[in-house]
Amino acid sequence: MKKYDEYKDSGVAWIGEVPKHWEVKKMNYHCSTITDFVASGSFADLKRNVQYLGEPDYAMLIRTVDLSSNDKKQPPVYISKSSYEFLSNSNLVGGEIILPNIGAVGNVYIVPKLYKHMSLAPNAIMVRSYGNDKFLYYYFKSKPGVDSLTLIGISTVQDKFNKTELRSLRVLVPPVTEQTAIATYLDTHCAKIDNLISIQQKRIALLQELKQSVITHAVTKGLNPNVEMKQSGVEWIGDVPKHWKVVPLKFTGTFGNGLTYSPKDVVDNGILVLRSSNIQNSSLSFEDNVYVSNVSRDLLVKKGDIIICSRNGSAALVGKSAFVDKELNATFGAFMMRYIPNIEKKYGFYLFQTAIGQYKGYFSTTTINQLTKTTIGEIKIPLAMAEEQAAIASYLDHKCATIDTSISNAQHQIELLQEYKQSLITEVVTGKRKVTNN
Repeated sequence: MKKYDEYKDSGVAWIGEVPKHWEVKKMNYHCSTITDFVASGSFADLKRNVQYLGEPDYAMLIRTVDLSSNDKKQPPVYISKSSYEFLSNSNLVGGEIILPNIGAVGNVYIVPKLYKHMSLAPNAIMVRSYGNDKFLYYYFKSKPGVDSLTLIGISTVQDKFNKTELRSLRVLVPPVTEQTAIATYLDTHCAKIDNLISIQQKRIALLQELKQSVITHAVTKGLNPNVEMKQSGVEWIGDVPKHWKVVPLKFTGTFGNGLTYSPKDVVDNGILVLRSSNIQNSSLSFEDNVYVSNVSRDLLVKKGDIIICSRNGSAALVGKSAFVDKELNATFGAFMMRYIPNIEKKYGFYLFQTAIGQYKGYFSTTTINQLTKTTIGEIKIPLAMAEEQAAIASYLDHKCATIDTSISNAQHQIELLQEYKQSLITEVVTGKRKVTNN
């Protein structure tokens, strides 16, 4: 790794030492434009209403015309009419840096130069540099850049900052020729890293498909490949073993809604309230917890229960579930549901996971996404004989554990690649690693 000949203290804690000939300037003196565009709505609302088919870093940028472009480098972006109505025309021409200043503080986006006639989403600040805009983009993707935005965005209510605070922020300013060389170097090397990340993401998607296929086959066909089959009468189920039944899901257990509580009921320590955020990848997660002091005994979670997200602003999250595999001092929230199987419990979990994926459209509407006890109870499912249920559950535990290990390994590879990418960006934009044209 090449280094510069001499370094100096930047005078900024989160930047540290920098090449001696580099400057540290306030954004106000480094940028030709730092402005925001106010409109109703929010960045988050806009993101939900946009169908984007391109690179993640451009996900919040919208092209409002020329949707029939034949350019193959970037696919078109589509925006709903309701979203378009609250956008301000910011005359973006490409290359500008976009910094969300509410809610998504610490993120950074850049306008693709091949786009024209674009509008800027609300709750964002647009920046144009006197130097190389792509260098500034990479600077804000580096650790010092992220830390600096996070620092000015700290608020007691919501993370946010304004354009006045951004103008006073001190950033690194190498000579323009070096900015360009650094941006070009990072474009090339980050593209290679992103390609490796994409490979792992595709691998995860295929493994998840495989896992669901294994589960679906086991709970609809059983484990005996030579068993005599019959028609189930349900399209998604297909043929089932002749001695199985096809029944509504309500015959396999009971369903109950969760605890209604208010902010005043929340305490620092007490009974955990399982919410949608506590269900990640079909397992319970305890990274985002809320506690209450008192809960009636009939709402306490028990080992073997299945906790379901029954209501959410995102239709994709409704129906996700987790199996309670140990005793917990926990209840479940009002937007959640509990399924207590009267069949083999883990088998019931796999059965539910398979069935719920076939009925998404039944509980997604234009106004609300929710799963009611009546709707869920009427879902038709194939039911194996009692003596087969434990064997199916055991088989799936083993198969799914193997696939989950592969998924976990791929996710770990993505994390390592993302860490390496930010480390590389940080080293280069702060001058710890010298970029040469050789």
